[in-house]
Amino acid sequence: MSAIRQAEGLAKDVGSDECDEVVVAAIQYWVFVIGEAVKGLSAETRARRPQVPWSDVARMRDLIGHHYYKLDTQIVRATIGSPLAQLERACIELREENGGSAGA
Repeated sequence: MSAIRQAEGLAKDVGSDECDEVVVAAIQYWVFVIGEAVKGLSAETRARRPQVPWSDVARMRDLIGHHYYKLDTQIVRATIGSPLAQLERACIELREENGGSAGA
């Protein structure tokens, strides 16, 4: 969840005049990390929270990793906010179901 919090912390500047390429690149990095972690989850774990757009998160990771030259601020903005908040809630719930272990 640290990666989620890092991305959310940086996201407040996206779309503002203060936002620069370094901020967008940092957010892309953290979203990439999150997507890689999601890809490592078992199908069983993902099935326990079907409301989370797991495949969207994984596809964003692929977009960042393979098509980074096509990204713009609006694509990055669509990834953060509500989708990350939903993902974070699911991670917290899964962790609690696992007795507090980092298995989710």
